[in-house]
Amino acid sequence: MSHQAIYRKFRPKIFDDVLGQEHVTRTLKNQILTDNIAHAYLFSGIRGTGKTSTAKIFSRAVNCLNNHDGNPCNECEICRSILDETNMDVIEMDAASNNGVEDIRELRDKVKFLPVKSKYKVYIIDEVHMLSKGAFNALLKTLEEPPEHLLFILATTEPQKIPATILSRCQRFDLKRIKSSVIVENMKTICNEINIEYDEKALKLIAANSEGAMRDALSILDRCVSFNEDKIDYDTVINLLGTVNYQSVLKAANLIIDRDIKNSMVLVDDILNLGKEISIFLDELIICFRNMLIIKTTNSTDNLMRISEEEAEELKKVSSKISVDEIVKFIEELSTAQLECKRALNPRVLLETKLIKMLNVSKNFNIDELINRIIMLENNINNNSFAEKQSKPAKRPAAEIEKPVFNEVKIQNQATENKENSKPVKEVKSFENKSDEAIYDAIIKGWQTILKKVRIENAGLQAIIRESKLDGVINKKAVFEFDPKFTFHINAANQPKNKQKFKEVISDFLNEDCEVEFIIKKEEKSTKPKQTIDDVYADLVSEFGEEIVELKQED
Repeated sequence: MSHQAIYRKFRPKIFDDVLGQEHVTRTLKNQILTDNIAHAYLFSGIRGTGKTSTAKIFSRAVNCLNNHDGNPCNECEICRSILDETNMDVIEMDAASNNGVEDIRELRDKVKFLPVKSKYKVYIIDEVHMLSKGAFNALLKTLEEPPEHLLFILATTEPQKIPATILSRCQRFDLKRIKSSVIVENMKTICNEINIEYDEKALKLIAANSEGAMRDALSILDRCVSFNEDKIDYDTVINLLGTVNYQSVLKAANLIIDRDIKNSMVLVDDILNLGKEISIFLDELIICFRNMLIIKTTNSTDNLMRISEEEAEELKKVSSKISVDEIVKFIEELSTAQLECKRALNPRVLLETKLIKMLNVSKNFNIDELINRIIMLENNINNNSFAEKQSKPAKRPAAEIEKPVFNEVKIQNQATENKENSKPVKEVKSFENKSDEAIYDAIIKGWQTILKKVRIENAGLQAIIRESKLDGVINKKAVFEFDPKFTFHINAANQPKNKQKFKEVISDFLNEDCEVEFIIKKEEKSTKPKQTIDDVYADLVSEFGEEIVELKQED
């Protein structure tokens, strides 16, 4: 007899054998026991989770002559004929190769006939989402008003592609991904039955690579049995899957955490020389850091990480040297590198460049400290305290500040000492208790400085104020005038918040409380003095000459 694949040999025969889908099998068994069978069912889920197997069990269970607690007996004439695929009342159809309108029309013509020897005529349509739009429309009428003897079981991996009109006429069951622990236990049972020794570590690696699909796991197991009939060990699985040894991956992660560029490059070279794919290596490395993240954030058990207890302990030791933020950063950078390597002409060079760039960072770099500094700067900018700190010198404690004495002799002595020491010292200015004239002179001389201070506080206000001109200072009130054409500017300057802000800047500059006022410049009327007759005569002579102009005076 020819070899039969493990996943076919150990295919579930009853509902109780369908692992990880209790929410589906229990409902179907109850419907059979209560004789509450619907006319159409839809089984959806990823590959290898038991959609077709459940459909075949259900087709036997509804027709079984000796039903046991909702399960088919698999021994009666009907069950055996369905198992042998000789029963004409159970038709399995692949929608991927029979997806046209004519195929469905032919099916629609056949469903009218009564079953030959079974209670129900069952149509199992696999990958039903592959049907064309016309085929779905042809199937719709049959699903709307099916004969009592007819039962449709649809299976698909992409339910979102099925029209809503079809979905609404089916009882839908979503099959879940199977847990890694369930897959491992099932493989242990199979290995014991076929007398094959195994390493639990190897079975966990197979389960991790199956991504929740039992059929995928059993296919990998079948390959391992073919490679080595004596024992399924970890190295065998590594070689067949083309993955990187876990210890090598863990060593690579350790070197990345230690930012050891030299040894990281050597390890990458060794892994690639073994013929391993760069994308697979990066995938394993990302999963390793993901497991570290799970350990540090949740203190999780083996179920979430799909690794052995020994490997989990090693991960805990390595992850103790790194923070959660750094792990997240490594995962993001490695994921970007993996994506770019798939498109690169020379992925090895790109990988080495990315690793060197990632590791060539100061070990003392603290991302938490950097985030706190950024938040502090943002708060300062939002509160305008950043600008104040830039425009005002840092204040020393009052005990250390000496009161300045503005005495001409002392200033001269200080200037002499500064010249002797050849150290330039800024002139200290004070406008406290100064007259209006002194304030006027100070504003005129420091106008550009005042504009700079206004710009720091409010750049828009500075653009308005610079169009004005100081007209005078009256009772410590600085009056600024605008040209009549600047109507918008004077209106904006006289807004309370702008006026108050400018007052604060002026007062801070003068070290004196000073009010401000904005007015429109008055137009000057040119009034020429009255001219005498002699002036008029002189103007006419200069214009027309003495020969033409004659002055006659009355006696």
